[in-house]
Amino acid sequence: MEYSKFLKTWISDVSPYIPGKMSENFIKLASNENDYGPSKKVINAIKDKSGEVFRYPYKDESVKEKISKYCNSSTGKNLIGKENIILGNGSDELIELLIKTFRSPYIGFYPSFVEYKRVAKIFNEIYYEIPLNDYFCLDCGKFINNKKFEKAKVVFLCSPNNPTGGIIERKDIEKILNFDKIVVVDEAYYEFSNLTCVDLIDNYENLIVLRTMAKAFGIAGLRMGYGIANKEIIKFLHNVKPPFNVNYLAQEAALASLDDNDFMKQNVEKIIKGREILSKILSKKFKIFNSLTNFIFVDVSPYTAKEFFEALYKKKIIVRPFGKLDGFKGEYVRVTVGTEDENKILIEVIENTF
Repeated sequence: MEYSKFLKTWISDVSPYIPGKMSENFIKLASNENDYGPSKKVINAIKDKSGEVFRYPYKDESVKEKISKYCNSSTGKNLIGKENIILGNGSDELIELLIKTFRSPYIGFYPSFVEYKRVAKIFNEIYYEIPLNDYFCLDCGKFINNKKFEKAKVVFLCSPNNPTGGIIERKDIEKILNFDKIVVVDEAYYEFSNLTCVDLIDNYENLIVLRTMAKAFGIAGLRMGYGIANKEIIKFLHNVKPPFNVNYLAQEAALASLDDNDFMKQNVEKIIKGREILSKILSKKFKIFNSLTNFIFVDVSPYTAKEFFEALYKKKIIVRPFGKLDGFKGEYVRVTVGTEDENKILIEVIENTF
């Protein structure tokens, strides 16, 4: 069958998202998951509620209530209410809702999370990329003075950034917010950096903050993301949101996770400690980049990313190879920080292999 006559002309140019490789009985350090897993309260809630999955999800308001309290606890202010929150099937869906809602051109920096550009391409919209500097940091002056920035209506800022691990300085985010543009700050790794713009929601009507419960809370498999913004923006996003987009068990898992913040914080502390140890070991052999996330971005030269990946894969460890990046020298790999036991195995393999 000749499908081309039915396809939207640009779809064949869209690349599918390729997730980190997964193999049974391997140590997977490829997808920035939290290998300590979720709280027992989450497991018990899923078991307890599993018989009720015949019902459509109906606890959005309860989840938003708990998220608002969680957000306010981090700022010490009572700024965020339920009306400032939208839930998504992962923050990926929220990116799609934003691109459905707001006009292009969009702009971000490179390298960053691939979904901003990929989703824009799916909708045949314009997405500009401005390269980071050689140290994978944002030069805010060059960014805002670029002609493409002037044209853009929506700005995507990932901080801490995936895959590089660095942050955008708060003063630079505020500089960008002062332009007449929608500014999306993706804080998927907020809990590992403890740096947030949520407290700026009250000052900037053009600010949208995205977060996820996939990382620190350890429920990546249930897909729970949320966006925080001015209530008018949230209304517009709800206009295009599919019904029942967050499933019943994801709602229950989110509620249980937020009832056990201490468990999450303990695991975050372990991951940060593991990140520091892994960074010291990797930096003896390779160039690494400062990270405030649960992963480390590594230039594995003189090895290729493929060689590094394959050497670890033979030892039943999976990392995420990026290879060469346009405009940058090096061969890049992203390594997720695992559990203490997983990190020890990784360190032993690295010390004996490279």
